[in-house]
Amino acid sequence: MEQNRHPGALSDITVIDLTRVLSGPFATMWLGEMGANIIKVEIPNGGDEARKNPPFKDGGDLSTFFVTVNRNKRSITLNLKSEEGKALLRELVKKADVVVENFRPDVMDRLGLGYEDLRQINDRLIYCSISGFGSFGPYTRRPAYDVISQAMGGIMSVTGEEGGDSLKVGASLGDITGGMNAVIGILAALHARTITGKGQRVETALVDSIIAVQQAENNRFFVTGNTTPRTGNRYPANCPYGTYHAKDGVFMIGVGKDELFVKLCEQVLGMPDVPKDERFCCIAQRTIHYREICELLEGWAKDYTVDEVVDKLLAAGVPAGPILSIADISKDPHFAGARNMFPTMDQPGLGEFTVTAMPIKFSETETYVHRPAPMLGQHNEEVYAELAGLTAEQLAQLKHNGTI
Repeated sequence: MEQNRHPGALSDITVIDLTRVLSGPFATMWLGEMGANIIKVEIPNGGDEARKNPPFKDGGDLSTFFVTVNRNKRSITLNLKSEEGKALLRELVKKADVVVENFRPDVMDRLGLGYEDLRQINDRLIYCSISGFGSFGPYTRRPAYDVISQAMGGIMSVTGEEGGDSLKVGASLGDITGGMNAVIGILAALHARTITGKGQRVETALVDSIIAVQQAENNRFFVTGNTTPRTGNRYPANCPYGTYHAKDGVFMIGVGKDELFVKLCEQVLGMPDVPKDERFCCIAQRTIHYREICELLEGWAKDYTVDEVVDKLLAAGVPAGPILSIADISKDPHFAGARNMFPTMDQPGLGEFTVTAMPIKFSETETYVHRPAPMLGQHNEEVYAELAGLTAEQLAQLKHNGTI
């Protein structure tokens, strides 16, 4: 653990992490990055199934996918199907602030470890559930992965080229936004506890999370009755607002208001009369005549490189940027340098390992990687002694009978 660092914002919070794969581990990883004491509970044989997920580094057997979202945690093993295992979890819960799980709804209830069960042990407990469709409603028992959340949450219906098939977002947006929303809910519940003295249940669903990020698209439908069409990189509610071609590639421009369009035409394109044309005088008209706008903009940009185009646009105060890959971002002086979005940690079995940082910066309670991802059951002895008061002999017996 790094020394001489300020304590994290959540350094007094203990989290029992029953999650696996991505949405839940991502949420608890963020809580850990903010200083929370994360105790990852895994099944004795095999642990989190993400431990088997590629990519692997240098032919090793340590999943870098697992390592990335399970830093800042301690791992214990526990068989929640055994009575001894259930009893042991209840002991841990007595001293915990938060429990997070992402099983299908009712799994924890059937084990006798749901919110109503655990609140009897600790009425200050925040119990967070992450699932595909939530714990109530007609679809609650359906299985869901990220791709299902993107398909049924609406975002695939608006993503893709004009006239083409629907496309999923490249990143695991349902899992990640579901995990983010879990963090937001947990933090709000922890604050509410300072007022009421009581815990509560927090729930987030992957599909709900996808629906919620589409504020503009949903608004369009409820106001006009029209769904948002697939338009590729062109934004149907504004223009020019999307990707355009330069001499050596593609750049992105975001002219979000009429004043910026005037700047673009006067200071960059050298066409001061264009904004006076009724076809281009306002956002509504420009979105209708977007093809003509494209001809004007690309007719100018064809003589310049992407970097030159972006420099000229930014010099005039017009929002623009190149299309960057992670290979580009990883070397960028702003993101990788000043913003420190790719810190490294010393990971046993991998050596120095690069991870992606939280995008939230604090002035007093910084976030940082203070613990590498754990080996399966690595912290059984210290955690069970710390929270349940178990002796080495008791732990040996629990291991012998398969409880841990």
